[in-house]
Amino acid sequence: MMMHNRFRELRESDSGAALIMVIGWMMVLALLVSAALGYAIQSNVVAHKGQDWGSAQSAAQAGLEDYVARLNRNDNYARVWDCTNPALQGPNQSGNTCGWGANTVTGWIPVIATQPTGPAFHYDVDASMLDQSGTINVMSTGRVGKVTRTIQAAIGRGGSTDFLYYTDLEHADPANVGVYPSGTTKYFCGSTGAQKDIYWWSPSISGSNRSNSGCTEIGFAAADVLDGRVHFNDTPKLNATGATFLSGFETSNPGCKTATAPNYSGCLRSGSPIPVYGTSGSPVPPIYTDTLYLDDTSAKFSAYPGCHFYGSTRIKFNSDATMTVWSKDSTGKSTGTGCGTFSAANSSQTVAVPNDQVIYVSAGSATHRCLSSEIGDGLPLGTYTGSATTTYTYDLTMLTTDQFCGQGNLYIEGTVKGRVTMAVENSIVVTGDLVLANGINGTDLVGLVAGNSVQVFHPWVDTWQKPSTTWGWKNAPAAVSGWPHRYIDPSTSAYTPTSGIQIAASIQTLQHSFWVQQYSQGSAQGTLLVLGSIAQRWRGIVGQGSAGYVKLYKYDARLKYSSPPYFPQWTNAKWGPRHTGELVSTYNSAGKYVG
Repeated sequence: MMMHNRFRELRESDSGAALIMVIGWMMVLALLVSAALGYAIQSNVVAHKGQDWGSAQSAAQAGLEDYVARLNRNDNYARVWDCTNPALQGPNQSGNTCGWGANTVTGWIPVIATQPTGPAFHYDVDASMLDQSGTINVMSTGRVGKVTRTIQAAIGRGGSTDFLYYTDLEHADPANVGVYPSGTTKYFCGSTGAQKDIYWWSPSISGSNRSNSGCTEIGFAAADVLDGRVHFNDTPKLNATGATFLSGFETSNPGCKTATAPNYSGCLRSGSPIPVYGTSGSPVPPIYTDTLYLDDTSAKFSAYPGCHFYGSTRIKFNSDATMTVWSKDSTGKSTGTGCGTFSAANSSQTVAVPNDQVIYVSAGSATHRCLSSEIGDGLPLGTYTGSATTTYTYDLTMLTTDQFCGQGNLYIEGTVKGRVTMAVENSIVVTGDLVLANGINGTDLVGLVAGNSVQVFHPWVDTWQKPSTTWGWKNAPAAVSGWPHRYIDPSTSAYTPTSGIQIAASIQTLQHSFWVQQYSQGSAQGTLLVLGSIAQRWRGIVGQGSAGYVKLYKYDARLKYSSPPYFPQWTNAKWGPRHTGELVSTYNSAGKYVG
């Protein structure tokens, strides 16, 4: 009996231990379940935050696209405050005319109109540099839940600085008296009427087009190198094998739509040699694209801030951010703050370069043939004093009426420090190297905009005398040594190129061409190096036969993001981001601007 009780006691003792173990295991299991549940909940929160993070960026992008769409509906949208747009409303809109201030509640537009509490966007806009740089600074913020993200973009419509090289028409300028001494009425070569300015690829009219019109067509030479994007509204022509387009080119010739490798002959004139497309290891084929058009806006420059000179003006740029100016016709006229006061003696003035502004030259005195040394420090070259009955020498280019004094012509050279656009009513003549003080990787930037042409100076001087019974030219012209003037390129500490001329600028000739004076005369001049961009209405000639220059055109990559002050833009292009990047958001979880 006692043994039986003993066994019962042991069994009862074992039961208590088992219960404790069961309870313990249950507690451990509960802890594990709780931990797992907590982890699951935490993971869900992290996943949700990650989803909101990505969605907030998408909402910011939607805001950017919304603003661009408004610009493309109305080119002037950035110039007038839209007080009805909720996405603009807020305390961070400097210069607004809507009465928004520090206490204004930030406005938001839902990405999906039917989800007012869903993802939304707001944007802050600064258009104060639109004229100077051609871009609008937009900060677009997306909000999802308590997450905000902000992206910044420079919005622009683009212009000729999108390309290293742009031409509308590939034949010679009808105003080029070297090509058409008596002018031209040739079919499609610039004559008046419906047949004016026809592309090579245009359908024939009355059985004729440029291919049988007798127009003077201009082609690329074997040694020409174009290092950057190239656009032709027309169909390009090559004169010899070897011309190189390192980034290919685009043309509006419909035949290029179906052109095939390796020659892409449908993109060229029939019979043209095949150029080098890209490099041997990285070929870049030509492509078809829509036409792009330039607008003649040179007259607008007279109203932009900067210096306004009159008549034939001479400027030499100095590396210390100053310029020495001669402008006889500016005597007694207002030229702008800090731009100099000119006397009848035509004394020079050294003034500061108008940084982030313009230099504009318009017509001055009555148009007349320039006397020798009438322009600044010695132009035109020769000994002409106004008398037609005396033997004298004279630069033959100055005999053309567009080079007469009194017109808005500008003669430039030197080392430019600053950001400036030079615009003229008539023509710009580059008389020597135009280099940048801080090189092409610095902040200096130059624009050249001409209502007529941009020309490279090549003086060709003849003698007027009486060989027998009548007065006339001796017809033994000669080059004048020492021109164009050379300047050390700060980027290389040498003359670059060794032989030739450098023009570090964006060039735009709105009505005519970029060309070399007396391009067919004399010997080879070396290399014409342009660091920037070129845009012209007609093809300009820079060399012919063994005379003139070989082209070496290189794109200034900074032009992808900016342009010289007040530089013209395309007439038919769309607005879009030039570059974008993300910023640390200045909006808190409640969507309030916190600076």
